[in-house]
Amino acid sequence: MQGHKQYLIVLPLDCPGLRMSPLTHDRVVCLEPETPLPAFDCGDSDLNEFLKDDAKRYQAELLAVTYLVMEADQIAAFFSLSNDKLTCAPEDSTARRIWNRIQRKIPNCKRRQSYPAVKIGRLGVCTNMQRHGLGQEILDWLKILFLTDNRTGCRFITVDAYNNEKTIAFYERNDFKFLAESDGGLDTRQMYFDLKPFAELMAAAGHRSKASVRTGSKLALSL
Repeated sequence: MQGHKQYLIVLPLDCPGLRMSPLTHDRVVCLEPETPLPAFDCGDSDLNEFLKDDAKRYQAELLAVTYLVMEADQIAAFFSLSNDKLTCAPEDSTARRIWNRIQRKIPNCKRRQSYPAVKIGRLGVCTNMQRHGLGQEILDWLKILFLTDNRTGCRFITVDAYNNEKTIAFYERNDFKFLAESDGGLDTRQMYFDLKPFAELMAAAGHRSKASVRTGSKLALSL
């Protein structure tokens, strides 16, 4: 994985909204057409097949960008990102109530019918790295990234989480909330994380929400 430009993003250790895992200095590599893909198994065939068969195709069609978290020459985890928007389904009364709560957090003059977001399309951690905090570390890293090195407006992080106890509990532990209640019986559930309160926590901890590219980061982003 040579030849990738690396940006070190400082993750503040004393920010009350940020929990750090014991894993340090993992390399995050942006997937490219020539990037080799070592064997990877996260225990979920859909995620495994996406990385093996579809990730580069999605990238070629500009539909999603996939990143690999490397541990030596092995893939410890991967995640894919794409642009999204947070909006409300008008026919869903429960979703409207949740939407109204979201709207109340935004000044009247800035309220819209939809808000810019980034979607976590896929996120998988290899089986031998699970239960070590790496998934949480990736989410923390993403929250920091879209506050400090975002090229466009992005208020929310969204995910269509697999509707099983383990996955839902993971995102809830990381402060994601449900966008609706009516999808409780579906295969996936829409969840979101509001970056603004997180930015305010960082500011209160004395960290400015702007690009920070100095040594001492948790993860290295290679582009």
